[in-house]
Amino acid sequence: MAHKQAVTAKELEKIEAISNKYIKNNDKVYYKDVSLTKAKEINGLRAVFGETYPDPVRVVSIGVSVDDLLADPTNTKWHEISIEFCGGTHVAKTGDIKDLVIIEESGIAKGIRRIVAVTGHDAHHVQKVANEFEQEIDNASSLPFGVAKESKSKELGVALKKLSISVLDKQRLTEKFNKLDKSIKDNLKAKQKEETKKTLDVVNNWLNDKENASSFLVAHVPITANAKAITEAINLIKKQDKTKSIYLLTGETDKVAHGCYVSDEAIAKGINANELAKAVSENIGGKAGGKGNIVQGMGDKPQGINTAIEEVTKLFKEKL
Repeated sequence: MAHKQAVTAKELEKIEAISNKYIKNNDKVYYKDVSLTKAKEINGLRAVFGETYPDPVRVVSIGVSVDDLLADPTNTKWHEISIEFCGGTHVAKTGDIKDLVIIEESGIAKGIRRIVAVTGHDAHHVQKVANEFEQEIDNASSLPFGVAKESKSKELGVALKKLSISVLDKQRLTEKFNKLDKSIKDNLKAKQKEETKKTLDVVNNWLNDKENASSFLVAHVPITANAKAITEAINLIKKQDKTKSIYLLTGETDKVAHGCYVSDEAIAKGINANELAKAVSENIGGKAGGKGNIVQGMGDKPQGINTAIEEVTKLFKEKL
């Protein structure tokens, strides 16, 4: 159809409503081959601009017979009726269509838009799919925050993009999914902030303990495997007291994040950050990498955390 811009959601809703009103009315569909000259005289006729039509041409009318149109071609009431030139196949009554759902609206050329719709059983199917998908979003929204909810949200996000359903339903479900996605991101952000604070508190408490003369800290912080929290702790120690060294591990279940900052003074006495990380990785699995003062890594065997702490502590004590 000729349209300069994308059809808005409100316009699509109106198109669906008008179409389904015709369907609900169960109007008879009339069609007849008519002289092209006479057919063009019918008021309210729809035709494709620039299209070459045969003579005679088929006239299709919903609710009013073609003979009635030809008997009074200039009647202004015909503007309210669907009348067009068409050579396709037609239903006998609009009610045979059952239902109509628009599943796509796109531009195919400058000033030309295309609407794709499904009818009958297919229309009912896409409505069923939309309802079932909405239930999945609702179910995911009711899950407690955690890995299961995050995983389900990612799965739904991928599926939503591929979903062939009503354009209007897709827009509505996208808005609903975005709320779910935002709630998860907001929760993760708050959790990250809380876990970072907990990690920094461990380091700050150690630094502020005036009775503690140790030049190094090896600790496990009971939070998720949070590499960012360890990075923040390393930045803190570099800012507060570069002469001290830390080795931190985070994680309690399936994954473990770990990392260290080794001061120049400790390096001068023979402490090697990569050797420390290697000792940890041998106990918790995974790999670590870095150079100089800082090395970080990930593991997947939290049961080895205590042994890793013992070994790193021993390595520090041997040379400091």
